[in-house]
Amino acid sequence: MKKLIIVTVIIMLASCATVKHSTLPAEERSARAAGSQTALSPEGRPDQPVSEAKTVTAGDSSSMAAAEDQDQLILATLWYQKSAEMRALFYQCFRNAEIALKENLEMQRQKWSAPEPLRAESQTVSALSAGETEGAALASRPRTGPIKPAAVVLDIDETLLDNSPFQGWQIIEKKGFNDDDWVRWVDLARARPLPGAVEFTRYADSLGVEVFYVSNRTVKEMGPTIKNMTEWGFANADSTHMLLKETVSSKVERRELIEKDYEIILLVGDNLADLSGAYEKRGPDFGFDAVNTERHLFGTRYIVLPNPMYGNWLNDLLRTAPGGTEREKLIKLLETF
Repeated sequence: MKKLIIVTVIIMLASCATVKHSTLPAEERSARAAGSQTALSPEGRPDQPVSEAKTVTAGDSSSMAAAEDQDQLILATLWYQKSAEMRALFYQCFRNAEIALKENLEMQRQKWSAPEPLRAESQTVSALSAGETEGAALASRPRTGPIKPAAVVLDIDETLLDNSPFQGWQIIEKKGFNDDDWVRWVDLARARPLPGAVEFTRYADSLGVEVFYVSNRTVKEMGPTIKNMTEWGFANADSTHMLLKETVSSKVERRELIEKDYEIILLVGDNLADLSGAYEKRGPDFGFDAVNTERHLFGTRYIVLPNPMYGNWLNDLLRTAPGGTEREKLIKLLETF
């Protein structure tokens, strides 16, 4: 009789353990069962493969919760989606881009028609000739061979297309960035144009400036990206003018490919690496010195658009800051009085 009672108790305990395991949240069950790794942040979204993001082991449930929690991005995403200031900044930046593009195009024509290299006679010319990018600055290039047609190079995500609904979905679902979810979003071709973006590409096209898109969306995403941008009326939204990522995240080689046949007179993006390879490694000062050195190029050759949600600026912070979770790292970086 005593043995029967012991066996019954063991069976009941085993049954309770099974019920407790089965009532775990589905995402925790699958993570524990798979013993996989979860991305700690949307690092590189969409510029860097998720495999390069910081990871935590799925067996640590507290770390898992921290890894999936995207609450620190709520205000950044809401600002992007709901603030009138954000719209005003985009209109302002693209208006500035139109002015700079026209001035740079006129300077390019003057440079090639002048009997000798143009000297710095205006603030814009001086600004362009003072700084170097991947090639020589506009005003200092030697006039050899036939004149190259002018081109403008633009990033796509958070420069021309608004992917904040994807960011909002990540926050609600408590999910870090992963390639599969990103591709599902891109395949929908539902991203809306950002304020002033379509109009700027059409304006550039009307001036005879070739419009190129250099993005770290992958070449596999070419089809839905073209569909998305064509439906909104972006100029030159085709495979000839869209240089997407094949294997290398750096955009330097793709810009150099354009420069074989065109002269890039303006670059537009939400990430400094969209503008120059000099910003791909920012260093311990977060790139402040590099920006200060080239301050004359911002608004003349470079146009930067606001993106508080993700980017190289955030990647660099998370790589260097102390702390166990993403939230801990960010809080420790805050300056206070």
